[in-house]
Amino acid sequence: MLGTFDNDQPKIEIEVMGATGPNKIEALIDSGFNGYLTLPYVLAFPLGLILIGIQSSTLADGKSSPHFICIGRICVDGKCVDTTIDIQPAGTVLIGTKLLKELKKTFVLDCAKGKVEITEAKNNKSDSGSKVKKHKR
Repeated sequence: MLGTFDNDQPKIEIEVMGATGPNKIEALIDSGFNGYLTLPYVLAFPLGLILIGIQSSTLADGKSSPHFICIGRICVDGKCVDTTIDIQPAGTVLIGTKLLKELKKTFVLDCAKGKVEITEAKNNKSDSGSKVKKHKR
């Protein structure tokens, strides 16, 4: 799936589902966010996401930010996962690295060409848990 690189920001279209059904949303891929998804109230509440609690996160500037935690379904390029979604009073829709990892997606960003691409991660068994073999001399 191809995304966009607007104002030097990588974005893709995702689908988020709650009790009221699916909604397509443009989201910024944030490689510094190790969660799943962050939505502002204005987009989250109409989806009918299920509230499960409140959590506090530490932001890049070191400040603590309390926010709602809800359960919903997130789909990227046809693959879906039921997971937690952070709900903030305002802000940008952010996709975190944990979502891409769980969906087994590879994120490719070519800043020079303005290319954003999400693909299926290749299952390379030789890389998974393998040990480097030393050559005898």
